[in-house]
Amino acid sequence: MSEVDRCERAIRRAILAGELAPGERLPPERALAERLGVNRTTLRAALSRVAAARLLRVRQGSGYVVQDYRRHAGLDALAELVEIAQDQGDARPLLADVLELRRRVASMALARIATRRTPGAGPSDLTKVRSAVDRLEVLAEEGADVAALAEADLDCTAAILELTGSPVLGLLLNPVHTVIRRVAELRRVLYQAPETNVAAYRALLVWLEAPAPLALDAILAQLEARDARHLEQLGASQ
Repeated sequence: MSEVDRCERAIRRAILAGELAPGERLPPERALAERLGVNRTTLRAALSRVAAARLLRVRQGSGYVVQDYRRHAGLDALAELVEIAQDQGDARPLLADVLELRRRVASMALARIATRRTPGAGPSDLTKVRSAVDRLEVLAEEGADVAALAEADLDCTAAILELTGSPVLGLLLNPVHTVIRRVAELRRVLYQAPETNVAAYRALLVWLEAPAPLALDAILAQLEARDARHLEQLGASQ
């Protein structure tokens, strides 16, 4: 991580953690650079990045002013918010929202697939999904580490999302995937029994062969039940 990266991270976390309040003006560059232990060139580069993320705005004649991240930031801030909540003692409420977002996007994706795919159209367009699930199964049988299992699982999700033809759904899930990659404890509970992940994808593949909208509720109910167990396990581990 470069000096600019470290400086940017420090400023972002101060804003997202509420140490810098919305509407608050940052100290003059010289004072802020000294506080962060960087030169002014590094500070300016970092401030430019934070402003590009809409966490700061430039007020003419007043320097940088903190913006309310709840109104202006993008979902790229989600992983940092979870990490801050972990540092403060309990990230479960945020993680519950992250998993719910994942379910909501899954619901939209499967509903879209159900309208796009023609029953009996053949398995050719499921090749990527099957290949991704096969890879996950191999890793599960080999006892691969959690990071490798997580990446293989996310590849399965990406292959399924391709069937929707919607880039928007993928963009919505990207920050969820970032949280999974960065929060080790969440990865641990999601992939502690990878054979169950494989079984869920195998069952979903059967549905994808002949999507039935009426079966969506049952699929989503199973995902919600799994997420509830994961959150319970997260609580037990803290």
